[in-house]
Amino acid sequence: MESKQASRTGYHHGALRQALIEGARDILAERGHEQFSLNEVARRAGVSTAAPYRHFESRDELLAAVADQGYATLYRNLQQVAAATGGVAERLLRLGGAYVRFAQEHPGLFVTMFRSRSGAEPVGHDSFEVLLCAVEEAQRAAVVTTVPSAELLTRSIWATLHGLAVLSLRQPHERFGMDGSPEELAAATLSAMLGL
Repeated sequence: MESKQASRTGYHHGALRQALIEGARDILAERGHEQFSLNEVARRAGVSTAAPYRHFESRDELLAAVADQGYATLYRNLQQVAAATGGVAERLLRLGGAYVRFAQEHPGLFVTMFRSRSGAEPVGHDSFEVLLCAVEEAQRAAVVTTVPSAELLTRSIWATLHGLAVLSLRQPHERFGMDGSPEELAAATLSAMLGL
């Protein structure tokens, strides 16, 4: 026999956890990080305000779970771009565009992914590895001949792309004298930076 809560909400055996994460993503997309509350997540899920605490100890823990899923989505997006056909230089430029596009398509999620969080565990490592592999391939093919190690160069690229993504979210990039879409700007910046 179903419990009252299961019969009222339709959630069974952990499905509520994922529903809370998805509800949190919706709220972040609509209202941003500052107006996010666990009570609103619970209300949208049709459960009591205490129910989320069965899955998450705090608001921050739920946001960390949302961020983790965001990193997984970003990784899948970058993997798809890296697996597409095309030359080595083109792949690097497409990866840069994909990173900035992800921020444009998921602004609330993107901001949440990069907010400070408790714990010292590394985040975003898989996505970084996709870009690192592309840089190493470009160096082996002598498409990129810059002096720094692949890892240092990849960190510089990541920081540059992240800066472009943040700028494009905070204010229209045209206000900074930057023409073109954020993706075009990412490609142009990487081309100049890497001599492509």
